[in-house]
Amino acid sequence: MRVTAMVAGVAMMLVACGGETAPEAPAADAAPVVDAPAAATTGTTHEVQMIQEGMEYKYVPAALTIKAGDTVIFKGISGGLHNVQFYPDSIPAGSAEALDAAITNKQGPLASALVGEGDNITITFAGVPSGEYKFFCLPHQTMGMVGAITVE
Repeated sequence: MRVTAMVAGVAMMLVACGGETAPEAPAADAAPVVDAPAAATTGTTHEVQMIQEGMEYKYVPAALTIKAGDTVIFKGISGGLHNVQFYPDSIPAGSAEALDAAITNKQGPLASALVGEGDNITITFAGVPSGEYKFFCLPHQTMGMVGAITVE
C-alpha cells in the first residue's frame, strides 16, 4: 500500500510539472478587453528610459519639453518594474481627463501599469493643455525617480 501511494504521488507530480496545458478558452459571454482609444498622434515621438544605475533609479531624460500632440514612449531598461504616475496636483488645470485617457494599460487614475525591462508605456499628449506635467515611478519615488514633461 505504501509503494502504491508513493507511485501515485510521483505520477501526480509528473503530471502537474510536466507538459504544457492548452490555454483556457474565454467564456462565451465574456466581453473582449479593449483599451479606450487614445487621442491621435500628430507630432514627434520622444523616448524616456527608465533606468537603475547602481543604487540610483531615474528617468533619462528626467525633464523633457514637447509640443502638444507629441508622443512619449517610456521604455523599461533596467531596475525591475517601473511605471509613470502623474501627480494630480502638479498638472495643468483641466488636463486630468485628457491625460488619463491618453494612458493605455492603466493601473489607476493618471497612472500606467507596471512594466518590466524591454516593455514600454506610450502616452500621447494630444488634446492636453500646455504646461508642466510632473510624474514619478510609484515603486521608486522615494529613491528619487521623478520627472517632468513641459508641453508647449
